[in-house]
Amino acid sequence: MEKIYSKNQDKCKIATASQETVSFLLSYSKSLQIVDYKNIQFENNLN
Repeated sequence: MEKIYSKNQDKCKIATASQETVSFLLSYSKSLQIVDYKNIQFENNLN
């Protein structure tokens, strides 16, 4: 397994995100509420 990962290491790029994107994702995850009710899953985005 080591050999596979070391060969493909130069093909990988590190993803970078702007501060605005990180802020948006954090606020979205804080406002997301998931409710399970009788084998049904509801996703609510609380604004």
